[in-house]
Amino acid sequence: MDSLLIPSLAMVWLGAAWAQDAEPVEPVETSEPAPSPEASDEDPLSRYKTPFQVLANRTIGTVSSKLAFNWRRTKIQVGGTGSFLFELNTFNSARIGALIRRPTNSVMIEFGVSYTRVWDSESSRQLAMTAFRQPGRPSRLELETQVAIPLAEGVVTAMPRWFPSAQLVFNATLGFRYSIYPTGYAELRPGQVAAALFQPALSEAELANLEEARLDAMAVDPARYGITAGFTNDIYFERGIFVSPRVQFAVPALAFVTNSSLPFWVDVSLAVGVAL
Repeated sequence: MDSLLIPSLAMVWLGAAWAQDAEPVEPVETSEPAPSPEASDEDPLSRYKTPFQVLANRTIGTVSSKLAFNWRRTKIQVGGTGSFLFELNTFNSARIGALIRRPTNSVMIEFGVSYTRVWDSESSRQLAMTAFRQPGRPSRLELETQVAIPLAEGVVTAMPRWFPSAQLVFNATLGFRYSIYPTGYAELRPGQVAAALFQPALSEAELANLEEARLDAMAVDPARYGITAGFTNDIYFERGIFVSPRVQFAVPALAFVTNSSLPFWVDVSLAVGVAL
């Protein structure tokens, strides 16, 4: 038994020593070349594969339609308006009228006519019992033209969800408003009326005629026209119906010419109509 064990141990020792002295064997190169990038492009399914980042850019933050209603392609838009004026006095002033709009590729041009009714409040009635008067404008007709410049627009969804999507256009506006007092032309000759139409302030004859039309606590403001600026939100629905809440501010740029005592006022209005 011992005679067989000793030779076996000797052979194991010799084999371990030979393994330490031997040099590492290098891998044998095969004749088959590695696949090139061009070969992967030849995959018949590669043209149908789309990276995830591209798919994400296509879907995140997008809607099914870029435009709910293309208002720029309409020929004309008509509607009605209603508003309440804040003229920094105690009188109440409300307007009702009609408008017509013509869209272009860059702006919206609007023309409107309205009737403004002015009536007393409790404060103005009490003021009428004193010797004090406050600037105001009697009931009148008003002609208005303005240009709306789109600042932002897009398709929006409303609450509740079942309400149809709409095209919202946020505009900055610049307008010109002209006041007409029919009572002020009483007993004036046609030439005097024609001359008065182009004057920035009401004439003395017109102011005298308006004494009967003014409210008891009112001192008639002589301004005939003025400049307005503001913002509107045009909300278009799929069939062309639009709703336009708007806020306009008087710009006192012509107050020194019109001798106005009401250099600043605010008009909050709502227009509803249809785009054809």
